[in-house]
Amino acid sequence: PLRTLAAAAALCTGAAHAGYISNGSFEAETLVNGDWTNRSALTGWLAGPAGVEIRNNVAGAAQDGKMYVELDTTGNSAIWQTITTGNGQHLRLSAWYAPREGVGLDSNDIQVWWGNTLLSTLAGSGAGQSGNQWREFTWDVVGSGTDTLRFSAVGTSDSLGGSLDNIRLKAVPEPGSLALVLAAVGCAVAVPRVRRRRA
Repeated sequence: PLRTLAAAAALCTGAAHAGYISNGSFEAETLVNGDWTNRSALTGWLAGPAGVEIRNNVAGAAQDGKMYVELDTTGNSAIWQTITTGNGQHLRLSAWYAPREGVGLDSNDIQVWWGNTLLSTLAGSGAGQSGNQWREFTWDVVGSGTDTLRFSAVGTSDSLGGSLDNIRLKAVPEPGSLALVLAAVGCAVAVPRVRRRRA
């Protein structure tokens, strides 16, 4: 039972750290409240030639913390980072998206890429809206050992586009691994009971 518990603990520890995204909520950036700027890269993220626009509560509030990004800067751009994963590892990717306030459907599209696979095109209209109306999107992906996550603005290239925040990637236990964890939890509960009987 103790070996099972140790194995499950190791599994849980690995799941907590595998596929970690650096600076997923963009809070590692320094910017005063109400300010924005266009940067060539961000902590943990590379950006396209047009850079990436980082905002601290400008044209709407962040979904998580104070900072969020827009990818249509002086024109359509992109951000990406390369992530170390397990080969064949099952992962759950999530991101929060908001169309730009007062901007129509055609300008707000953002594509989500996992390696060479297009996962989705995030779209929405901010016409008639005030601030950010955030929505969460999730995808199940499989690691290959080294994977690139990319977000690309693909709407009308007019310096007004959709925004992103709170990007996360977590390991998803396979059914056999989940059974192991549940068995270990049962053992952890049972061990103190056995000890009480012997006392």
